[in-house]
Amino acid sequence: MGSAPEPPRGGATRVSTRVRYPETDRMGVAYHGHYLVWFELGRTELLRGLGNTYADLEQRRGIHFPVVEVGARYYNPARYDDVIHVDTRLVRLGGVRMRFDYGVLRESDGRRLAGGFTVHAAVGRDGRPVRLPEDLRRKLETVLDRG
Repeated sequence: MGSAPEPPRGGATRVSTRVRYPETDRMGVAYHGHYLVWFELGRTELLRGLGNTYADLEQRRGIHFPVVEVGARYYNPARYDDVIHVDTRLVRLGGVRMRFDYGVLRESDGRRLAGGFTVHAAVGRDGRPVRLPEDLRRKLETVLDRG
């Protein structure tokens, strides 16, 4: 058995969760679509760590961040009751768009389970693109992985 995965470096955020029974198929393997939910969990916590919740951004500031592109690659199955770590990094920050990269690891053996990315556009309540507010941009730049 391998060692537990190393915590992420730089501006990455790590969130841990346990694979729940309803997230699996009859063989106890996590359904592939749940990885996108776990990506969202990581992204939400990265933003929360910067002092910005989605609820605040949407309700108070009227900014939404729909997914405009997504990709995932699966390496090893996550199984029922596995503790997994979702590492999230902001890797691109434009005027309107931003890209997050994700890695999903199993805690018990450090195995890489999946990797992926999401690209988001900032839009107003009317659904039209808006520039990221300067204060939010400054916060995001502090965790931008320029590597």
